[in-house]
Amino acid sequence: MALLQSQLWQLLKLPVWHCTHPERLPHGPAPAVDTARVLLVLGSGQRLSPLLRTDLLQALSLNETQLQLMEESAWLAAGMPSAPVLLGLSLTGDTSAFSWHGALPLTPSQKRDLWGRLCSLCFDH
Repeated sequence: MALLQSQLWQLLKLPVWHCTHPERLPHGPAPAVDTARVLLVLGSGQRLSPLLRTDLLQALSLNETQLQLMEESAWLAAGMPSAPVLLGLSLTGDTSAFSWHGALPLTPSQKRDLWGRLCSLCFDH
């Protein structure tokens, strides 16, 4: 579908068609982007351990786009976006909007609290 056809399709509010192989149709509608299920906000100058990132992805069965990392200043500048699970590490500002927050490096009790909170947020229905 050409760009003009795609715009006409949207203007007429016809049902949106999603191709499972958009690379085969360069002028077709773009596939929907996965939204972040877990947003992890890091305090200024903090880095997330690659091991912790991998653990989060595997334990919660997330793909790369479902786990989003943001620095605290970028998060504030973006208007404090939210996600179903909002986590904060080593934050300097108000933490009331967060599902869980802690400080790096994580202590054993913080790790237990984090995993317990993630289990309740992600797996309790």
